[in-house]
Amino acid sequence: MNKKKMIKEAVKRMEILDLLDLPEESVIREFKEDQIVYVSRPMNMGVMVGVLYKLSDPERKLVRKIEKDHNILVYHVIRNETDIGVMYTLLYVSENEEEWKTDRKRLKDIETDAAHPLAYVWNTGCVEEDEEDLSEGYGEWGAVSIIKGEGGLCRI
Repeated sequence: MNKKKMIKEAVKRMEILDLLDLPEESVIREFKEDQIVYVSRPMNMGVMVGVLYKLSDPERKLVRKIEKDHNILVYHVIRNETDIGVMYTLLYVSENEEEWKTDRKRLKDIETDAAHPLAYVWNTGCVEEDEEDLSEGYGEWGAVSIIKGEGGLCRI
């Protein structure tokens, strides 16, 4: 698959999701130009906010490994801390172009309710915030529910 086509598709999805795109700061532009992936951290003192952060080095390594292992292009990550571990929800573009139109359609409901994209979710288990290796864990494919946050996204 042509990576340039996958990047273009990822940008379309980021625009549908209304990720931060201001003249002075744009996660969409940074992804388009340099494939920089951001992570939304939805909770702040118990309140859902969906604030954006650049991936840490361990998070970046995890994303690259999953992209390589599954031939996907990750365009956004949502990090959630749960009772069973830290979950990374990876929003991605697959190599299968025939799925793209349907995948975009699954995102459109974010304007009025919640979007339900297919995602790859990686559970790292109960790791420390500064853990250097996030590869211990397991992943699974499935649909998730997401809403808009403060420039980023929240998984609900």
